[in-house]
Amino acid sequence: MIDYHSDMQKRENLIHFIKVTQKIIEEEGIQKVSIRKIAAMSGFHNSTIYLYFSDLDELTMLASIMRFQQYSAALEKQSEKHADAYDNFFNIWECFCESAFQYSCVFNNFFFGKYSDDLLRFLNVYYDLFPEEKNKYTKDIEAMYFGKNYTERCMKILLPLVDDKRTRVTKENVDTINDLTVSYCQYLLGQKCANDEMDSKELQNKLMNAIHFLVEKCN
Repeated sequence: MIDYHSDMQKRENLIHFIKVTQKIIEEEGIQKVSIRKIAAMSGFHNSTIYLYFSDLDELTMLASIMRFQQYSAALEKQSEKHADAYDNFFNIWECFCESAFQYSCVFNNFFFGKYSDDLLRFLNVYYDLFPEEKNKYTKDIEAMYFGKNYTERCMKILLPLVDDKRTRVTKENVDTINDLTVSYCQYLLGQKCANDEMDSKELQNKLMNAIHFLVEKCN
């Protein structure tokens, strides 16, 4: 991605490209995004966009963050509850599910796509360009929200449950529980992305039931 910090015109062009891409995602879906279409709507040549971004995926990642505002707002409200680690864990997952299955392809690409191991960089760039969109959270939730990748994010809210008497989470199995949770989430998001007619609420319930099964201690 181009360095825009010392050049206001480059910064404005970056914002323009992102907004155009967001418009395409909003009106046609992320699958319909293309360099040719972005260039035509932006009034620039195709090659100009490649001066700003390494590839289409990089631009799409930045543009996708607009879909996280609902999730961000939900996390902000969750912060205000000051819940304990146990309730916080399940509430954050509920917040995620409500948004993720609504915009399955965007979330699937963002958390499991080409640049999913570099989430922090994209979030930092986006909120530098659009500071008015950044929400405030507790330190624990912020650490989760700005984790390096999805697996790391999920681990940050799971670790506080280690040896909690209400859970089966231990130091020995925490990695396995986290990996299974993330893998099942990826599987369900991929299914929804491939078939948008699938019932979002049903998928949400499937994921939450699996998480409760993996985490909660059997009575």
